[in-house]
Amino acid sequence: MSRISPEDAYLIFDKWRDEQSPLQLVMKRPPGLRAVNSAFVKSVLPHSHQVLIAALVDGEYLNVAVNLEAAEYEYEDASAVLPEFAGGKWVCFLAANFPNGNRYVFGERAAAQA
Repeated sequence: MSRISPEDAYLIFDKWRDEQSPLQLVMKRPPGLRAVNSAFVKSVLPHSHQVLIAALVDGEYLNVAVNLEAAEYEYEDASAVLPEFAGGKWVCFLAANFPNGNRYVFGERAAAQA
């Protein structure tokens, strides 16, 4: 993955919000992983370091604020599928890495082919 600026990361979040791109989110927080298989960006708040997402939890979409303060960002196109995203078709990945070791990876799903 290639390191990108926070400004570029927020531009990607803006694009996902505007296009209502289907996302998958994998959160690595020791001691384990938590995955959200379906999410959409609802609002981007760069000044407060937050992205509001609608996440599918137990069969319903819940609005969740994702705190991205102090994150460093990495970007990867779909040429290299990350292990936790194996089995799907993807457009790109955006990772937020935190000083405490947490890592949130957003994957943009490719549109289904007819």
